[in-house]
Amino acid sequence: MIRVALTALSTVFLIACGGGSSSDSSDPTGVTMDEISVRTLGIDLVNLSGVTADFFIKESGGNSVLFDENNKVYTVNHVDSYYHSISWTTASPMSLDIGAQDTNSQTVQSVSEGNILNNGEKLWAIAWNDEGEMTLTSGVQDPAPIEDKYRLRLFAIEDVVVTVNSSAFSVINLSKGSFSNQIILDNCDNELILGANQRNICDLDIGKSYLLIVDGGNWLLAAEEDTTIN
Repeated sequence: MIRVALTALSTVFLIACGGGSSSDSSDPTGVTMDEISVRTLGIDLVNLSGVTADFFIKESGGNSVLFDENNKVYTVNHVDSYYHSISWTTASPMSLDIGAQDTNSQTVQSVSEGNILNNGEKLWAIAWNDEGEMTLTSGVQDPAPIEDKYRLRLFAIEDVVVTVNSSAFSVINLSKGSFSNQIILDNCDNELILGANQRNICDLDIGKSYLLIVDGGNWLLAAEEDTTIN
């Protein structure tokens, strides 16, 4: 079991063209200065690919090449993570392309394109190994903590049957590369079953939301989902 703390921080400010005020009274959008105040989103970069990986981020569209040194965010070691925040000054959501690349060979690459994020949202970007190939999967974080409960979502890098043996009983067939819906546990001990394995999550804090990354019968990483943009 590996519990990763997402503590490293990087911030980049993007000033989009057309983000300022306009003197053209015919502007059909009617955007006000309040609507174009600084907006911020966050991305938790997680590497479970088996190799050290470079992560790249750019705005979607345009002529810029994603895997360009100017778009490189951070080099993340295997079984590690890095937090990155972005600020921009238009009223529109931001569309991002994210890439992961094997640091050593610089030839093994995976891309997640067109990730639409609104102000205050956070994203998971998870590099993982799918039958020997680096794969990048992204998904918007969905925190919804419940007092005196354990609130979980799972991301699978292997197919797994998830059984929840709590006050609400359920069985979930979770395919690799997929996020589950929320799972709520009353107690931390033996209410979560991955395959045939009962799993204790008592290291986690009750009353918080977590993402658990699992590889079949085991969980590899637990990281808190929250709405705090650093």
